[in-house]
Order: sequence, then structure tokens, then C-alpha cells
Amino acid sequence: MKKLIISLFVVFLFIGCTQVSVPTCEQNQTFSMEFTNGTNNPYDLYINDQYQQVVSAKSKVTYDIPAGYWSAEVVQISGYVLYPVDNVYSNTYESCTNYYIVF
Repeated sequence: MKKLIISLFVVFLFIGCTQVSVPTCEQNQTFSMEFTNGTNNPYDLYINDQYQQVVSAKSKVTYDIPAGYWSAEVVQISGYVLYPVDNVYSNTYESCTNYYIVF
């Protein structure tokens, strides 16, 4: 009986000492957003009013964005006649979620 109690103590001690891995998105409080340019024209991408990059025609990019309220804007660079396409997206999202925008 004494050996059983000691064995159980060792098992519970081992289980209690193991670390539970926390996902990076939970540690950093971020969510993932994929931007897909389905057009034949390049677009400038802005996230939270900060320029990120050019999204080439028929391509996609993924960003980890801080959870909570966010905004994104895509502005057509070329291929327009009078005015460029300018789309604004915004919402509030929780961490460790994945979202997609196609423009």
C-alpha cells in the first residue's frame, strides 16, 4: 500500500510539473487575416492606417493583427480609368481566429 501511494504521488507530481503549451496567438492576443486580391490589378494594403505592402494581382497575403477593433484599406494602384477602387474593412475580432477578405 505504501508503494502504491508513493507511485501515485510521483505520477501526480510529474503530471503537475508538465507545461501546457499556449498558442502564440493567445500569448500575443492576435488573430489571422488573409487578404486575397482576386483582380488583375495591384493594390496598396493599409492595416490600422499603416502601410503594409503592395498586394499583387491574383495573390494573397496573411497578417497577424492585434485582437480587438481593427481596420484595413485596399487602394487600387493601377488599371483604373477615372478613380481607383478604395475599399475599407473594419470589425472587432477575438484572438486565435482566422478571417478572409477577397477584393
